[in-house]
Amino acid sequence: MQEPNFNSSAELLSSLKFCVIDLETTGGNPESEKIIEIGMVKIENRKITEERSFLVNPEKDIPEFVQKLTGIRKADVEHSPKIEEVIDEIIQFIGDTILVAHNTSFDVPFLNGVLKKLQRPTLDNKVICTNIMTKYMIPDIMSSNLTYMSQIFDIPHSQAHRAIEDAKATGKLLLRYMEIFESKNIRKVNQLYYPRNKFELDRSIIETSEGLEKVYEVLSKIENPCVVTIKGDNGVILTILPLKSPHQEVEGLKEYFEGFRWSQIHVRLCGPFIEGLFFMNANFIKIPETYRKKTVAYLEARHPLPPAPRLIEEHDFVITPHLIAGQFIVYSFLNFSPYSQLIFKFPSHKKKLHQFLMGQVTRFENQQKSKRKAFIQNDIKNVFMSLFHDSLSKEPEVYLTLKIGHIKDDRKQYLERIEKLATSQVDRYQFPTKHL
Repeated sequence: MQEPNFNSSAELLSSLKFCVIDLETTGGNPESEKIIEIGMVKIENRKITEERSFLVNPEKDIPEFVQKLTGIRKADVEHSPKIEEVIDEIIQFIGDTILVAHNTSFDVPFLNGVLKKLQRPTLDNKVICTNIMTKYMIPDIMSSNLTYMSQIFDIPHSQAHRAIEDAKATGKLLLRYMEIFESKNIRKVNQLYYPRNKFELDRSIIETSEGLEKVYEVLSKIENPCVVTIKGDNGVILTILPLKSPHQEVEGLKEYFEGFRWSQIHVRLCGPFIEGLFFMNANFIKIPETYRKKTVAYLEARHPLPPAPRLIEEHDFVITPHLIAGQFIVYSFLNFSPYSQLIFKFPSHKKKLHQFLMGQVTRFENQQKSKRKAFIQNDIKNVFMSLFHDSLSKEPEVYLTLKIGHIKDDRKQYLERIEKLATSQVDRYQFPTKHL
């Protein structure tokens, strides 16, 4: 069936009705486990208009770990209705809305499993998962659980793992995403289910039809580093340009952009400026030679810096905040390439981080025979190292450098240094709260 036409993104989004659900259960298997609580909120005209919550008697014991997770004990539900006594009210509340949950692969099949047992028709509503939506819109995010998403979007979420509180937090997250969909000019309902290519929060894609003025408008609002990728016909990359202070470089870029016959310009936020340098290095070989020279000339003119030929020998590892709040990047100087890096969440990924660092050290000492490898494109080697060194020198509070000895001999101390960095740089880039 063909989608109806809407005059604006706001009109499209306001036309949709959602029911956000969350289940708390005695376990994960819908065949043998039971619902103990269900929370539901209805969203109409982009507002939460109604909510409903039921404690449900599961007619079986609630495992201790579930009691600790939810705070729901046997005494709380033993006088509550059984699921068959409230199922009509649940189905009526859902109606013909679009079903939403933060993990639809659990909530919807579980509820349908209950309906099957009761010999009732299963739900055939369209379904949206805000967890999957998050992973499309914030591709590099390491954790997309509801508690973390509520934290970074400043959504009230007082009682995690209580059904109505989780449903309300999920509903507010969906409403926040709908604001973003409107700002990015969503045109089709189907784009809600798989929001990719133009809805990522760290990037903006400008088409030729929108003109360079649109590019300048986007860049003028960006205070943190970003990367500009210019594409020609058939998606050929014409240039990749890391920008340290985009809003201050707009005038200089107007001359730079002259002469490009472009089809798309991608603007992508990065955390530290060096992340943009790494992205440029990884893809520079794809750029036609004429534009390579143009790119290097711009960077050298914009950043007249002394050479830093010994950069690689001076450091073993560099750790710095990632674009996403609570995440960090570690770069290895032992095997210096676009791929010798790791994004990790601190403190939850301490073990993963240590394994990566030890793996790099072991490879360096055994396979590389203590010889450093540096994979930097020749055309940009000098400007790359100068800009990298300048970033380390001018922003020492953002970068933590480690030596092999720290990794091998004093794990506790280097982890304490990372914790100090994490504490001092809690949300440096305000992303994804501030996004493109």
